[in-house]
Amino acid sequence: MEIAASSYPVSSLCKLFKVSRSGYYAYLKRKHMDRDKEAALLIRRVYARYEGKYGYRQIQLFLWQDAGIWMNHKKVLRLMQKLGLQSNIRRKRRFNTAYHAGERVAENLLKRNFTAEKPNQKWVTDVTQYRVGERWLYLSAVKDLFNNEIVAYQPNQHVSSGQLPRQCLHGKLLLASQNGRALPL
Repeated sequence: MEIAASSYPVSSLCKLFKVSRSGYYAYLKRKHMDRDKEAALLIRRVYARYEGKYGYRQIQLFLWQDAGIWMNHKKVLRLMQKLGLQSNIRRKRRFNTAYHAGERVAENLLKRNFTAEKPNQKWVTDVTQYRVGERWLYLSAVKDLFNNEIVAYQPNQHVSSGQLPRQCLHGKLLLASQNGRALPL
């Protein structure tokens, strides 16, 4: 219609296309306006603030929490696609383990007998990981099977084989861990 408007009267073209003249002129006026310019700027600012970690759902939530601006999630998605913003997907870490079963699994010394007749006869251990903020914390605990009491524990920021609390390991004792490694001490 814009191309034909140079050679034909606008009023007759509007009648032909069944559009009001005021609607046509309003369209011409807003055609060059970017209505989403401020919203795109806000989305880009929130995206940069959180280092590109989050997608459109979280960006929408942060717009509401941080700036107090409610925006439809579809609009946030559309503008993020238009701006080329995507969340950085964190890949799951792969842990290197031995390929041969004989190297990974130790001899079963407890034989599922998780009771002890006297204290300090059998101890068991395991390493548990906890997410604390952006980091992982590993907790190694040693438990006496006689009275199910925690004998020792040690928090650490790294998983390592020498992580067991050694300050109280002594005497003739059997220490077994969940991964199958049994340590006669």
